[in-house]
Amino acid sequence: MSDSTKRKALVKLHAISKKVGYPDKWKDYAGVHIDKTDAVGNVRSCVQYEYKRQAAKVGQPVDRAEWFATPATVDAYYNPNANDITFPAGILQPPFFFVNGDDALNYGAIGVVIGHEMTHGFDDEGRQYDENGNMRDWWSSVDSARFVQKANLMVRQ
Repeated sequence: MSDSTKRKALVKLHAISKKVGYPDKWKDYAGVHIDKTDAVGNVRSCVQYEYKRQAAKVGQPVDRAEWFATPATVDAYYNPNANDITFPAGILQPPFFFVNGDDALNYGAIGVVIGHEMTHGFDDEGRQYDENGNMRDWWSSVDSARFVQKANLMVRQ
């Protein structure tokens, strides 16, 4: 990777927004009606609620604070469109994270997850997005060609 592309990669790396634990703004499920005797109606109510919630976003600015996982989710993700990384509270517990655990154990457990998710910002898909989450080729053409060439070696293997 050339020095110019490395500098841009560092800009992107430092611009990654971090979402940890739970969102600052919770979803309001007041419009969902649940009836313990009507499973199909419950599903229908949830689908209608989500459709209306998504439709209300049309024409509005993107909410960069929105989470695409619940706080209880035992997973993590990198979102290239926002250049953000999310670690819900569900994954911040054993076996991935121990509040009073040894640093080495935590670096080896949640550290691997963090490193994995950060790598997505620079892999074959994530590298297509800049530090603001815009789909833009920020790699030099030489670096890009070398990346594809080396990636193809892995594909052939």
